[in-house]
Amino acid sequence: MINKKSITIAFLVMFQLAARAQQTYQLDVKKSKILWDNGKTMGGHHGYMLFNSGTFDFMPRNIIGNGSFIINMNSMSATDGDDAHNAVVKKKLRADNYFAMDKYSTATMNVMQVIRVGYSTTYKIIGDLTIKNITNPVEFTATLVPKGNTMSANATTTIDRLKWHIDMQAANKPWDFFGAVQNKLIPGQILIELNLVFIRAK
Repeated sequence: MINKKSITIAFLVMFQLAARAQQTYQLDVKKSKILWDNGKTMGGHHGYMLFNSGTFDFMPRNIIGNGSFIINMNSMSATDGDDAHNAVVKKKLRADNYFAMDKYSTATMNVMQVIRVGYSTTYKIIGDLTIKNITNPVEFTATLVPKGNTMSANATTTIDRLKWHIDMQAANKPWDFFGAVQNKLIPGQILIELNLVFIRAK
């Protein structure tokens, strides 16, 4: 007959094994970036953003995982033209009705759940994305591949710009007719591609 003491010991052993299996990774900010492409949104530009920091706790064979990332909004740059063109685009993106970078220099992504899809290297990522101090839930799939002391993570998803008030209406007007029309006619989705590299913490 199994007594309460045996059950408690078994539970503690399982907990300790799980703790050992879960691994903490630090984002390599020099090798990681976010690629963005707005298609016809905001003029049809594309470019990249960088990170300030990031950590990720990951258990490869289970559904446990969480993490937090700080995105450097001031690093947001366009790459679809020459230097002069890209500088003009970046100035536009800094405006209050786009990313309001002077007020909100960072964005955050908090990962609450990581769910493995079958026995593959594909995982469902569930979390919250905060831009301009506005938080919305996000969900996408990513490929996570641990190798030695490093791990690569790649994902492609979209975000709806209007959920974060990234719109065409002029910030200095209570209502902008032409901006409102643009918001109706221009696609709301911004394509996001994540290319991340992690280093396992010692």
